[in-house]
Amino acid sequence: MDWLTYISIAALAMGVWHEINRFPATAESLRKLQGRIDDLQFDNEDLQQRLSALEDDYREVCEQVDRIRDPAYWSAIDAKDGQTLYEMDKERGNI
Repeated sequence: MDWLTYISIAALAMGVWHEINRFPATAESLRKLQGRIDDLQFDNEDLQQRLSALEDDYREVCEQVDRIRDPAYWSAIDAKDGQTLYEMDKERGNI
């Protein structure tokens, strides 16, 4: 970077410092804004955990529905019967 960029960055930093120290309302607004951001981050983490739990529940429900729709296939999976699974896939045209 050249000297003009350094001067611009220094002037920006001095302007921000001046705003924070000379105008208490600005500093208070920044503190409130930071508090709101912290609250939003907490809410976001909570929502991510809830979404993860919902995704797990969804996968479980989908597997249960699949087991109801095709019990023979799932019983072969549970029994780890590869030959039966191969024959079922062959009959269904998957192979």
